Amino acid sequence: MNYAPALILSALVFGIAPNAFSQDEKTDNPTYIDVGATVLIRPSYVGSKQIETSLVPYIGLDNFYGINLIGPNLTAEFIDIGTGKGPGKWSLSAGPRVTVDFGRDSDDSPTLEGLDDVDTSLMVGGYVRSTLSVIGFDLSAGQDVIDGHNGFVADASIGTRYPGDGWYIQPIVTLSWADENYTQAVYGITSTQAQSSALGLFETSSGFHQASATVISGFEINDNWNATAVLSYREALGDYRNSPILQAVDGKASGFFTALSISRRFKL
Repeated sequence: MNYAPALILSALVFGIAPNAFSQDEKTDNPTYIDVGATVLIRPSYVGSKQIETSLVPYIGLDNFYGINLIGPNLTAEFIDIGTGKGPGKWSLSAGPRVTVDFGRDSDDSPTLEGLDDVDTSLMVGGYVRSTLSVIGFDLSAGQDVIDGHNGFVADASIGTRYPGDGWYIQPIVTLSWADENYTQAVYGITSTQAQSSALGLFETSSGFHQASATVISGFEINDNWNATAVLSYREALGDYRNSPILQAVDGKASGFFTALSISRRFKL
């Protein structure tokens, strides 16, 4: 539930793939590998005012027998139909999706002292992605299978892409839903935790817990090098905003995430 570097970047940049709104048809399906580095500026965890800056490696695998790997985000395209991508065209793709949520440690902030750590979660599920003219839609969902937060999460996104000469800009809006296991792990305080921490009891239920607005921009430096910038604003919704974690002195119901990446693409 922290702003995991590779996970967030892959979710924002490739949750609705930049190529999904291209006006150009693909004439072949080559395999690419991208290698580079990313500067991340993000909250320490969901609901934190504390900002962390880090430099992390970036690696991606595009279309390796239909499999894509971007950081810890693994997808496979089982369905791919339609007339194409761009004005006057439509497309639909779907397949399995596996990703990682790196959790949260109780020593990330004094506010979290006395709370249990939230271990890393392996999210196994799938995605459905479609385009209708210049509008793209993405629905992804997954269930933790390794006893991290044990939750089920789903994200629905809508966006578009404006292509320029060697650059593009892509706005996306996302609404996030999660079950009680997830929301209790992120926002909740159990009776046991209330006794061992300075925070009061806070019980949650399943629901739409978060909305976010994201702008992605890409720039083609040359035939091999690309730069990408991501700016995302997140806002907690409804009763989840009343979580003692978010209402603490070092807590916040909203947050920004920024990523600046440069990578070298190799064609295999």
